[in-house]
Amino acid sequence: MSTSVSEHIYELEPHVKVARARAGVLLFIFSDALSVLAILAAGGYLSALNTEGAFMGKGDHPPAFLPTLGVAILLVLSGICYYLWERRERQSADSAPRVVYILAWALMLVTLAGQLWISITTKFATIDAYASVIIMLNWYSVFHYALAAIIGLLLLGRVLQGRRAGHDYVVEAIGYWWYYTVIASLLMWIFGMLL
Repeated sequence: MSTSVSEHIYELEPHVKVARARAGVLLFIFSDALSVLAILAAGGYLSALNTEGAFMGKGDHPPAFLPTLGVAILLVLSGICYYLWERRERQSADSAPRVVYILAWALMLVTLAGQLWISITTKFATIDAYASVIIMLNWYSVFHYALAAIIGLLLLGRVLQGRRAGHDYVVEAIGYWWYYTVIASLLMWIFGMLL
């Protein structure tokens, strides 16, 4: 009897679990957003100081537009699929179609592979301030996609094993990161193209 009582002593109330999950993800997003803003501010500042034309070397250019546009489109489609799955999953008592979530996760994996390819193949004549900013934007995006793919894989395991019941907050918290990844990466992509 004392064993069953001691097992439940450390069990948290559901609303505490939800609050902790939301707060943890939102704090992580906030700290990451500050990093993204710092990168964008540094790139904008260096570009604005380009009074002698030293920011961008001869032959420097942003990564090719069509591949990066393809990655951006895949990323948005992944976010839309996750959103559709999450809304249906949270509203219905029965489980939402797994195929929509699997599609969202697969699109994130393809996005990761595409951004990784772009990051590896983007070459610069010299590593100047412009090249440094573009390289930082590319690899920071790779990090975001990889983290979303890993978190998505963990959720996929829960979904496929049917262990998601009663843990709606997990889907919601992962959704926060998923949507943030889409928004932050699109902002970094637009900034990199305009820089």
